[in-house]
Amino acid sequence: MCMPGNEGLQNPDDRYNILERKPVSPDVSGREVSGVEKKISKRKQQALAMRQHIKETAVGLFERYGFENVSMEEIAASAGCSIGNIYHYFKSKDELQLQVTDHVDEIYARMARDYAEDTEHSAMEQLLDFAGKSLVISAREAVLYKSFVHALSFPETGDLRVKPERVWFQMLTDFISACKAEESIPADYPDEQILNSLVALHRGMLMQYRIEGASLPLEDWGRNMARAYLAGLGAGEKNTIE
Repeated sequence: MCMPGNEGLQNPDDRYNILERKPVSPDVSGREVSGVEKKISKRKQQALAMRQHIKETAVGLFERYGFENVSMEEIAASAGCSIGNIYHYFKSKDELQLQVTDHVDEIYARMARDYAEDTEHSAMEQLLDFAGKSLVISAREAVLYKSFVHALSFPETGDLRVKPERVWFQMLTDFISACKAEESIPADYPDEQILNSLVALHRGMLMQYRIEGASLPLEDWGRNMARAYLAGLGAGEKNTIE
């Protein structure tokens, strides 16, 4: 059974409700936003655009030269702004690196709320839906995808290690627990092993996307690969992490 809206996220930036396929408020707190609040001043729009421009410029430089080899001065020069302007938005290069993908957590937080409100689908159905849609987000969010490629080139940064504080990892962990509770995943399989395997599948498919490009049916492929792996958990003997 497919989740509503499984035709895919045409543009993750559209901030669609993952279950009802309708626009939702950009306010991450979940409260209703008034018409006045929805209006952003031109100055604020310019500030947000400059912040995003700096992030994207930094990711491009990190990818090309490596994080340790790029200075804030070089980022400023490439972005066409002053060094003071960069420090207005980011206290340090480390903070800049951390924040280049923070906006994606907001998208996942909205998805998490939508899944939590869904009472029609099992935890396994939700997990498979998330496996497909999160793959689309990872591939089509330009800053996030460039950060992934950079992290592959420079593994010493540790950016690809499992980070429980990030919403994506939290959601996978919660789905695994919920699936065990409904007995769609064997209870004796270690959560860490399942999490690491799903992460490996996700990243492997992103690499394949880099090879094949937009012709790859990312959402369906991600869902089907996750389904095949999870179905196999009940077919074979338990593998333990050494």
